Amino acid sequence: MAVDNLPCELPRDASIDFGNEFIEKILPEILNGDKNKIIENATITEKGKLKDKYLYMSCML
Repeated sequence: MAVDNLPCELPRDASIDFGNEFIEKILPEILNGDKNKIIENATITEKGKLKDKYLYMSCML
């Protein structure tokens, strides 16, 4: 039975790891005004339009 339950644990582990990384790395950036520009560099769209860095994606639509 343990082997049958293992695939069910993957989403749980991934969610826990994502949450830990978010709290450790992303949340401080949000709270401190994104001084390292992590959020800005990860943002693909702004006000409904692709940012300049991601304009190459417009040919994919």
